[in-house]
Amino acid sequence: MTHRGTTNRNQRGGAKQRRELKTWMLGVFGNGITAPCCFCDRELLYSQITKDRFPIPGRKGGRYVKGNVRPACLSCNASEGARQAAIERTELKLRREALNARRRERYRQRKYGLVA
Repeated sequence: MTHRGTTNRNQRGGAKQRRELKTWMLGVFGNGITAPCCFCDRELLYSQITKDRFPIPGRKGGRYVKGNVRPACLSCNASEGARQAAIERTELKLRREALNARRRERYRQRKYGLVA
């Protein structure tokens, strides 16, 4: 039986690729030994780094490749995805409410003959 969860195991690459990507992040974002968390600026060692997909997040098809990852501590990385999804839902809700308000106003204008 295969697992049908939300795993991204196949996208992350093999162990060697993951090690190379963490080493690359230490060199690009840090001083080669430590790198700051992209959210809280906590200095992270090699063993503490987790990868966060940015600018294209995983839920939008972002991949674990150079140029689309940044270092993050475990606690920030675990909460960031849910936080971003909530922000996107809120923005969508606000856009939808604004559109509905414009539609209601146009309907009122037509109903009461206010439109020329």
